[in-house]
Amino acid sequence: MDNSILTYDLQTDSEEESNSSDSSEEGNLLTNNIGVLYNGENLNEERFMNQEKVQDYNLQRNKLFTPQLSKFRILIDSKNIDHSNDHDTSNYTIHFKGSNHSNQTSGFNSYDKVIGFKFIKAILPNSLHQINNNNNKLSYQLSGGSETEKTLDNGTYTFEDLGSHLQTKLGTGFTVTSNTTTYKYTITHSTTQFKLLWNNSTGYSYRLFGFLNQNTDFALTHSSDNIAQQNVHFIDLVIPEIPHIACKKNSVGKNVIERIPLGESGSVFEYTNETNLDNYFYPIKLSKLNIQLYEDTTDLFYDCQNSDNSFEFEITILNY
Repeated sequence: MDNSILTYDLQTDSEEESNSSDSSEEGNLLTNNIGVLYNGENLNEERFMNQEKVQDYNLQRNKLFTPQLSKFRILIDSKNIDHSNDHDTSNYTIHFKGSNHSNQTSGFNSYDKVIGFKFIKAILPNSLHQINNNNNKLSYQLSGGSETEKTLDNGTYTFEDLGSHLQTKLGTGFTVTSNTTTYKYTITHSTTQFKLLWNNSTGYSYRLFGFLNQNTDFALTHSSDNIAQQNVHFIDLVIPEIPHIACKKNSVGKNVIERIPLGESGSVFEYTNETNLDNYFYPIKLSKLNIQLYEDTTDLFYDCQNSDNSFEFEITILNY
């Protein structure tokens, strides 16, 4: 005879339904957690038959064949522009695409989603002429007289030849002495005091003769303040189409891409700078480049007598 006593758990119908619901939810939650765990493991460890990870393959494929950015280099040169009576190799525009433009376009294309622009290389001539349209004006005033402007003849001069040329242009009563030891000039008038109006003169002839860019007082003799500077030391490459954020900050607010030093007068100089930083900007469409070359002293275009130049740039494009 079984004497075991069975103890019953007295629960209401509502309590049983509640416990049944809780148990069901716990079971579902446990199942879902296991599924998430398995899915995560499979994603990280999925492999090809050669045991290469799928994740590694995708990273390498995206890096080589579907990168986020593309970089390539373009060559721009002044030989590609059509010659005209007013063409200027210090201020010219290369169009990348389209007809009825002043240059060949078959090697170029319009570039969309450009976010970076970098200078790489330049090949530039340093003009053989010490005197050009940017520095050939000189003004002076004799005591009791009015201001007089003289125009020097453009061309190539030695240090002494330039002093003799200035004396010829100034005329009767003037003597110009060229000191080949100090490379300074002394300008003298035999009878009348005069003042040199360098600040009134167009351009920068003051540099040629070693004076400051200011008007002198009246005197019979004036001597150079500094050593005469008769060549251009550097030029600023300006491209207005490139956003200012990708340009070098400067005192006049121009879109300066690079400051390029020049060699001695009459030489062709090659300058390379591949260490420029990547300065990205919001995507733009680039369909042309206006190459502008400014002299080192004034807000004037570099007078290279239309000698040709060449540039290499790197363009960065956003692919997505």
